[in-house]
Amino acid sequence: MTEKKEQHKDYVPLAVKIAKANKDIGVIAKDGNNNFQRYSFQTEAAIKAAVQRVTSENGFSIIPKFEIVEREQQTTKNHGVNNFVYVLGTFTITDGVETLVGAMPGAGSDTGEKAVQKACTSAQKYFYKQLFNITDKDEDPDAQDSNPGGGYQRRQPTRKQAAPKKQAPAKTFTDKELLDYTITDKKGSVKLVQVVSEAVAGNKDSMATLHDLGGESHEAYKQIYARKLYKSWLDTQQVGE
Repeated sequence: MTEKKEQHKDYVPLAVKIAKANKDIGVIAKDGNNNFQRYSFQTEAAIKAAVQRVTSENGFSIIPKFEIVEREQQTTKNHGVNNFVYVLGTFTITDGVETLVGAMPGAGSDTGEKAVQKACTSAQKYFYKQLFNITDKDEDPDAQDSNPGGGYQRRQPTRKQAAPKKQAPAKTFTDKELLDYTITDKKGSVKLVQVVSEAVAGNKDSMATLHDLGGESHEAYKQIYARKLYKSWLDTQQVGE
């Protein structure tokens, strides 16, 4: 949704300011580490600091508002309670003349009292990442081809056509088999249910690992996800902050 007020003759449109902020924000390094789930990430503080800088420099503000859309509780195997909260964040972008409104869902879980804050943080963080195209990597020139008109043209990766494989009957695993199922990724041996849990939480490396699974491992992954066993596994591992 867009709203406009009377504009001064030297006024720079809000969309142009946002585009300039996209260019100014640059790369944000992964400055946080989750040692338990084995991944690094861009912290909320780093993203907010970068966003505050470019919005201030370009003359606009982003005002967040959150609505809780769902709550649920799950009992852990240790008889504790894990709280899950789902929110919808509404973000008003304004320079005092024009107004744009965007939205982003968020989810958070905690065995203590921080599920709401985590859900709101998730929504705000990922809205900023989408709005400003925030990345943790510079463009790779080697992944592009020069074109005669100047600039670069992204080179599409070529893939060999795999020969068709015979489909074996899908194995049905027990819950215990799935919770104990182990695969080997680039970091070593790890339980598949942990990789699924990390992927659901947004870990791109774990998503890539699941994408590359084949055969029995892929079937095990599908059954873990369908039965939501990754939630049960997380319940047994998570410690309230």
